[in-house]
Amino acid sequence: MKHPFKTTNAHTDDRFDFKIEKKSTHNQDVPSNLEIIIQKKRMKQLNLLIIFILFFVCQFDVKAQQPWGLQKCIDYSIEHNIQVKQTQLKAESSKSSLQQSRIGLAPDLNASVQDAFQFGYTVDPFTNDFTNNRIQSLSASVNSSVTLFNGLQQANSIRQNNYNYLADLQEIEEIKYSITIQVATSYLQILFDKELLEVAKNQLEISKGQEDRTKILVDAGSLAKGNLLEIQAQLASEELNRINAENNLRTAYLDLTQLLELDTTGGFEIEVPNLADPSDLFVLDSVQRIYQESLDLPQIKKQEYKLQSSQKSLDIAYGGLSPVVFLRGSYGTGYSSEGKYIDGSGNAVAKPYGDQFVDNRSLAIVIGVQIPLFNKFTVKNSISQSRISVDNSKYQLDLSKRQLYKDIQQARNSAESALAKFGASQKAEEAQLESFSYTKQKFDLGLVNSVDYNTAKNQLTKVQSDKVQAKYDFLFRINILNYYMGIPFKM
Repeated sequence: MKHPFKTTNAHTDDRFDFKIEKKSTHNQDVPSNLEIIIQKKRMKQLNLLIIFILFFVCQFDVKAQQPWGLQKCIDYSIEHNIQVKQTQLKAESSKSSLQQSRIGLAPDLNASVQDAFQFGYTVDPFTNDFTNNRIQSLSASVNSSVTLFNGLQQANSIRQNNYNYLADLQEIEEIKYSITIQVATSYLQILFDKELLEVAKNQLEISKGQEDRTKILVDAGSLAKGNLLEIQAQLASEELNRINAENNLRTAYLDLTQLLELDTTGGFEIEVPNLADPSDLFVLDSVQRIYQESLDLPQIKKQEYKLQSSQKSLDIAYGGLSPVVFLRGSYGTGYSSEGKYIDGSGNAVAKPYGDQFVDNRSLAIVIGVQIPLFNKFTVKNSISQSRISVDNSKYQLDLSKRQLYKDIQQARNSAESALAKFGASQKAEEAQLESFSYTKQKFDLGLVNSVDYNTAKNQLTKVQSDKVQAKYDFLFRINILNYYMGIPFKM
């Protein structure tokens, strides 16, 4: 009895191929049974490799299509933002200047070696004798100097560079905040457009159902055909609203992916959090309290550090009026080809290198004071320019604080308005739902025409859209106010 899952076709084919090979009298290359088996095995291995690659690509694609949360979007955008990287480089440069100014307090140390050849009538640099011979002179020296006092210019330079570095760090945080605002705005816009799309779809489904019921009534002679045409016109309008809502959602996704520096919107989705509706019991903090909490924001701290930097620049300029006390030291030795000594026989013999390097040693220590008497008014002009810079920094700090206070006022007012609008639209939606339900029942009974029905339906759609807009406007404004108080963005 044959096995139910076995066939003899394969054996038949193998024998058939073998017979063809045996009977072939042409010069063509016909594969043998062994070659066919090897080819099949290779094809099987190739198929397995292709399946593995497709599985890996599918797994990668699944990972790539996982929804992005708000914090992930913010972190990714900041990490890949060119402006952030440029500002970080600027901060690194300021840090390097700070380190250099600190090292500038240490004394310098320099060494030099010179090998000179002199021809003609000249003075030997070591014997001070006039000679007409060719002279080779070799000298080596070590020099060092340090500034002991210069009107605290070095110390103030260190403080100024430190404030510049701190200001650049705050500028990085300021740019990150700006990116956070942009990403959060785009993220909320997507959520807003998603809800509007759902509203449009729901209204479209209601109209489709109403169209079906109206057809039945028209066919039964209970309603005039004009009612069906009105409903179909409304259906076409709502279909257009749905398409517009989808286009707006795609545009919102495009805006966010561009902020994230992604190449395409394909496969990109965001997480849709469970957002609680704003409550009428929500109490907003006062503008003054929010403002006091916001004085540590990067845009304010940056201007404060810049003001302190300009003040240190003024101190440095005043230091130019002070005398400079310095200390210098040098040690040197040398060799000359004219260096000689008289031996016991009274002959002049060239003095060796080692002896000359010992005999020609010299050490000098200098402490001095440099007093500025007249420098073409450069110090005076530097002081004047620094004073102007200080005043300008004060104005800039005051301007930043005033702008911050105004922004807080506007954000709080917008949040309060959005909260009130949401409460009103929520009540309006409840009333409009009841009104539309009542109108729909009367329309089904033929007691009202399609114009009244469409009017009630459009009013319901508008109220629902207003509610969604107020909800997300409030969420955005409240997050702005929370940021002013040091609370990060969250949904």
